[in-house]
Amino acid sequence: MNIVVAERGATERELDLEIPSENLSSLIETKIESYRKKINLPGFRPGKLPRDVVKKRFGASIRAEAIDELIETSVRKALNDQKIFPVAAGAVESLDAPEDGPIKVKYAFEIDPEIELKNYKDLGIVPDMASVSDADVEARIAEIQQQTAEVVRPDRASQTGDLVTARYLKILVDGVEKPAPVPVFQAEIGKGIAAIDQALTGVTAGQNLTIDFTFPADYSDESQAGKAALYEVAVEGVFERKVPEPTDEWASKLGPFQNLAELRDRVKSDLLENSQRQATQRAHDEAIDAVLSRNPFAVPKARVEHFISWQRDRMVRQGSQVPELPELLRALGPEAERQLRRQRAIEWIADKEAIKATTEEVDEKIQEMAAQAGISSQEAREELRKSGRLMEVRDSIRFEKTLDWLVKA
Repeated sequence: MNIVVAERGATERELDLEIPSENLSSLIETKIESYRKKINLPGFRPGKLPRDVVKKRFGASIRAEAIDELIETSVRKALNDQKIFPVAAGAVESLDAPEDGPIKVKYAFEIDPEIELKNYKDLGIVPDMASVSDADVEARIAEIQQQTAEVVRPDRASQTGDLVTARYLKILVDGVEKPAPVPVFQAEIGKGIAAIDQALTGVTAGQNLTIDFTFPADYSDESQAGKAALYEVAVEGVFERKVPEPTDEWASKLGPFQNLAELRDRVKSDLLENSQRQATQRAHDEAIDAVLSRNPFAVPKARVEHFISWQRDRMVRQGSQVPELPELLRALGPEAERQLRRQRAIEWIADKEAIKATTEEVDEKIQEMAAQAGISSQEAREELRKSGRLMEVRDSIRFEKTLDWLVKA
């Protein structure tokens, strides 16, 4: 069998095979013999079908089946012999299978290109110093106040800050009636489109409203941005938030805090931890982006497609409405390619620098996951083992340690 491998690009390869005709003849004879024993035809004893009858009745389909099988096994053997490992199934681009000559096959496929990263040390990148101001703490305390507010029905008309629940009766956009995105919506007066906020101010449950307005030019839904609209709605309820005062008694109800000062200390500690985590993440991103800018390499299209297909399948399982794969590939392809390049570079550096996750680090991570889930470490480990995700824990630690190494090397 003659084998020629040619490069078409950074990740694309072409395999040209010339398979001797006797290989096909031998396989056809084997299949004819198998057909003789399996096929039952009227007038012939089971398993005793004459060879010439089989060849006359099924010769064309047997030959086609033999060609497909021969190409599959020959391509696999050729790639194995050449120590070439495609990232996905390739495609037969051309096939010449004459009755009395060698079979010629052109097979296209993709591979991961070999990479050799350079200048990935001494990047000069360090995380910013984490800092939290008193204003940051007070802002977070105010958020907690809002989150713990009691929602009540006031004995008055709606006003700024209230929540108004209403049912869509009719929606027109540019004079065209549109279906309601949801039957009932809730709006916080003062946080939405000004004209809608104004219309919802001073209303009570049971009122029907007609709201004329224009979507802002920078509205998040580009299909509606800048367009005139009319909403007919029925007000179903008005609600007021009773925000608690930040007192020692209030703080003690939120956790193991004796007073407001202890809550503030905890908030400050959490904000500092989050600030440090964000600073570390920014440094990680900057470091690996610097490595990639110094070491460009290609990613196979098949890997990008598989990555996005996996993400889409996960979103579908979660019940999300997602576009078809071709649309996602156009929208998410560049970012997916970037993520795959990051992953490949980090794996290469981890191998090069012998960075691994220790048993102690894996145990600590599992204990942390168990505490978050409210189960024992042994239960968490068993769940991870059953789901096949135990290796993911080790890989994620190795991934993070490699990024830490980059900003310190």
